[in-house]
Amino acid sequence: MSVRPPTTAQVADLAARIGYADIAAAPEEYTAMIAGMTGVYDALDAIPDPQVSSGRDAVRYSVPTSAGDPHHAWEVRTSVHGAPSGPLQGVRLGVKDSILVAGVPMRNGSAELETFVPDEDATVVARALAAGAELVGKTTNEYFCMSGGSHTAATGVVHNPHRRGWSAGGSSSGSAVALVTGDADMTLGADQAGSIRMPASWCGVVGLKPTYGLVPYTGIATLDGFFDHVGPMTRTVVDNARLLEVIAGPDGFDPRQRGEVGGGYRDTIDDGIEGLRIGVLTEGFGTEHAEAEVDRIVRGVAESLRRQGAVVEDVSIPLHALAPALWTAIAIEGMAETVLRNQGFGFGRPDRYPVDMMRHLFDHRAAEAHPANVRLFTLVGAHVDQQAGRLHYAKAVNRARVLRAAYDDALARYDVLVTPTTPQTARPLPDPSHGPGASIGASIEMSANTTPFNVTHHPALSVPCGDVDGLPVGIQLVGKHFDEATLYRVGRAIEQR
Repeated sequence: MSVRPPTTAQVADLAARIGYADIAAAPEEYTAMIAGMTGVYDALDAIPDPQVSSGRDAVRYSVPTSAGDPHHAWEVRTSVHGAPSGPLQGVRLGVKDSILVAGVPMRNGSAELETFVPDEDATVVARALAAGAELVGKTTNEYFCMSGGSHTAATGVVHNPHRRGWSAGGSSSGSAVALVTGDADMTLGADQAGSIRMPASWCGVVGLKPTYGLVPYTGIATLDGFFDHVGPMTRTVVDNARLLEVIAGPDGFDPRQRGEVGGGYRDTIDDGIEGLRIGVLTEGFGTEHAEAEVDRIVRGVAESLRRQGAVVEDVSIPLHALAPALWTAIAIEGMAETVLRNQGFGFGRPDRYPVDMMRHLFDHRAAEAHPANVRLFTLVGAHVDQQAGRLHYAKAVNRARVLRAAYDDALARYDVLVTPTTPQTARPLPDPSHGPGASIGASIEMSANTTPFNVTHHPALSVPCGDVDGLPVGIQLVGKHFDEATLYRVGRAIEQR
C-alpha cells in the first residue's frame, strides 16, 4: 500500500490540527520534504514479508442455521483436520472467532470484519492441529471481545445453554456453549477481563486464564498487550490440562513471553490436596451484584476441601476491592488505542503483526455499528486523552505492581486463593428497548472477581461447583505465577467431590 504525497492544502490542514501554526501559514517547503519521504513506503513493499503460511488448501465452511445452532454458539462450521496422530487425536476443537485460522472467516464479533478471511493460523491453532485435533468451527464472541455478556456480537445474541433468553457470559460466549451442547470436545478462548472464566462460570464448564505469557498470543485480536491471555475451555479439569500441555510454551514471536516452558500438568493432577493451604479471599464475597446463594455454595465447596485434607482459612486482601478500578483505567485507554485507533493491534512491540487484518480494519471502519459498551469506552477514552494523554494508563500500570504484590504476599502463605468466579449466576439477556445503560450494565456486572488477575497476571481457573435453580455456579482458583499444576490438583478435587 503506497502512501500518496500530500497536497499543500492537506499539509496546511494537518499542521493546523496539530498546532504548527507557522507551517499551516506557509506549507510549501514541508510539502516538498514530505513528498520526498513517502518513497520509503515503496521501498518497504520491496522487502519480502516473512509470511507464516499454514500450507493449507482452500477451506470449506458454512454458516449454521438457527435450527442447527439454536444458541448461536457458532459463527461458522468447518472441518480442518490436524495431524494423523498426537495428544489431541480425535478431539473436535472449537476456536473463538477472535483467533486467526487461515482460510476461515473471522469477524471478532464485529461489523468491520464481516468479510475478512485470514491468511495464517494463530500459534495456538497451529499447535492444536499439529497435535491431531480437528478444528470444527469458529465460536461466536462479543463485539471486539469488549463485553462480559453475550448480547453484543454483530450477528446476534448467544443464549445460555441451560436457559434460553439468558446470557451465556462473555466474551468467549460460544466457546462455552459449544461444550455444553456437545458440538465440541474442547475450545479455545481469550481473556482480558474474565472472558474465559465468566462464560465458563455461567455455562458450567472449566476455563483457565493461564499465567500471562505462558501461552503465546500470536495471531489473536488484541485488546491491550498488558492483559491479553488465551487459554483452554473444556468439560473436565483433566481435559483442560491436556489442552494446556499442547498450547503452552514460547513461540519466538509473542513479546509477552519470557521463555517459560509449560507441560506435565496432568502428572500430579490426581495427587489429592492433603496439606495444601487454601485461602478464602473474603473481599471476593458479598460484592456488588452478588447473590447470597452463590457465595454460600462457593464457601461450602471451599469448606469441603478441608475434609479432603487441605488447610482452609479466610484471608483478607483489601486491595482486591479496588482492583477493578485499576483494570478499568488500563482498559479504557488501552482498548481505545489498540482497537479503535491502531487497527486492532498494539504498536511498539517486536510482535508478529496480522497485516491483512489491520488493512481490512482500516478499509472497513464502521463506528456507527458499534454497540453501547464500545461507544462508551471510545468516548471515555477520547475524553481522558484530551484531559491527560496517556498519564492515567501509565499510573495504573505502575500501581498494578502494588496489587500484584498484595496477592503474592497472600500466596506466599497459601497455595491457592478462592473466590466465586462470578458473583451471580447467569442473568437475562438485556432488553434493547431499555437503552444503552442496560446493555452496558449487562456487559460488566459479572467481572469484579476476574479482572484483578488480568492486571496481576496470576493464573486463574474456573470450575463448576453447583447450581442455583438450574443455573451453574463457578468457583475461581487463583495460584502463583506458572503454578497451573496446583490449580488443576485443587480443581480436580472439587470435580471429584
